[in-house]
Amino acid sequence: MSSNKTEQGFVSFVSGGPGPVDLLTLRGKARIERAEVILYDALLDPSFLEIFPESAQILYVGKRAKEHYRTQTEINALLVEFAHQGKKVVRLKGGDASIFGRLSEEIQSLETAGIPYEVIPGVSSVTAGAADLGLSLTVRGLSRQIIILDGHTILEDERSWMGMENFPGTIAILMGSQKTKELSERLVQKGVLPNTPIVLLENAGNPNATYTVSTLANTMLEGMGKQTKGPGILYVGEALRPLLENTKTIQNVIHSTSSFLESL
Repeated sequence: MSSNKTEQGFVSFVSGGPGPVDLLTLRGKARIERAEVILYDALLDPSFLEIFPESAQILYVGKRAKEHYRTQTEINALLVEFAHQGKKVVRLKGGDASIFGRLSEEIQSLETAGIPYEVIPGVSSVTAGAADLGLSLTVRGLSRQIIILDGHTILEDERSWMGMENFPGTIAILMGSQKTKELSERLVQKGVLPNTPIVLLENAGNPNATYTVSTLANTMLEGMGKQTKGPGILYVGEALRPLLENTKTIQNVIHSTSSFLESL
């Protein structure tokens, strides 16, 4: 890679939100439209490709479970290399980059190289999922706290469970939809009541979002299988009880949010 530019480059970390491009912030959209280089992640909706400038160099650097198109070290190096060429670089991440987005590692590489940057926040899949469910994760007098956990590593890291006993709030577990039985069992072992509602929300922020409702006790026995290939979020807590009460049984019940969205 070579360039005749001599001015200092700049990197904008843009949080793309959990799904369609219309959940992107105006500030993020403005940075994308003036970008000369865009490095984008997996899990972004194809509609984002429509707003990429035709003149920009576009690189897919997605990383999903067991499928890494680029390693984190390679991504860090690309950011530094393009910025040293004087380019306006957009690092486009899904959801909000500050939540399990490997943001700190990429920032560190830029700071080490003396490259200026900015971080543009976005809609997190955690809050987008709550909107899809039509409820609040916090409820006065019932759920006044939220814990966000990484389902990839939580079962191997006991530190993640500290303070979970009788936790008075909502637990959101990202990247844990393949381990619903194990996670439910561990939550009960840590003091969460077995009849506590658990919801698996898939494709947060998308018109095809679906959710499955059950209890920890039932999920410990039967698990909670994914219905789509999209990303899933597990929500646990009493704030979810209205969803459970609206079902006819505590068995895993599949719901779609599309009928609600189509009525708008």
